[in-house]
Amino acid sequence: TQVFDAAFANNGQVCVALKRLYVHDSQYEAVCDSLAALARNRVVGPGLEEGTQLGPVQNRVQYQKLKTLIAETAQEGNIIAGGDAPDLPGYFINPTIVSDIADDARLVREEQFGPVLPVLRYSDIDDAVLRANDSPYGLGNSIWTADPQRAVPIAAQLQSGSVWINKHGDVLPGIPFAGAKMSGLGVEMAEQGLLEFTQIKVVNYAK
Repeated sequence: TQVFDAAFANNGQVCVALKRLYVHDSQYEAVCDSLAALARNRVVGPGLEEGTQLGPVQNRVQYQKLKTLIAETAQEGNIIAGGDAPDLPGYFINPTIVSDIADDARLVREEQFGPVLPVLRYSDIDDAVLRANDSPYGLGNSIWTADPQRAVPIAAQLQSGSVWINKHGDVLPGIPFAGAKMSGLGVEMAEQGLLEFTQIKVVNYAK
């Protein structure tokens, strides 16, 4: 449930939402089945209606982009949940889980910014790190493991501003939050974030 929520909070329309998920061979089928079951059971609808769990896509342009992306994905991967829109007026898309998709698919390469999650298989952790780093973006990563200590050296290899272990998107006022690569410049939060609002002045004189 935590992994699902990391991907589908605000219907995936969060800058630091989990955009792609790498799962080891030994757990791949079970994780895909669990995510698909969660997706099928989520209630999509207007936010003012009681029981709604996921709302709409924010605007028409993004909605059409996601519909096109899902149509492409149907030819490139296996849509195991969602992939369609509920019969509601507005920009609604059912939460979509995609398995067996290649790393070069547009859904994997681009920031979908919506309720569509590709789940990718790996067998070697070093390979998974290389593939996770093979992106122009680097805002945040998360590692999910029964052995958090083993995750620490893996976290050091991931090229992103934040790496969470057994959680995702936990942004706190006392901890710096920044991106890497094309995920933005500057820092928010903590002392480093406050320094972004200061102006350095150097006075250099000769005796």
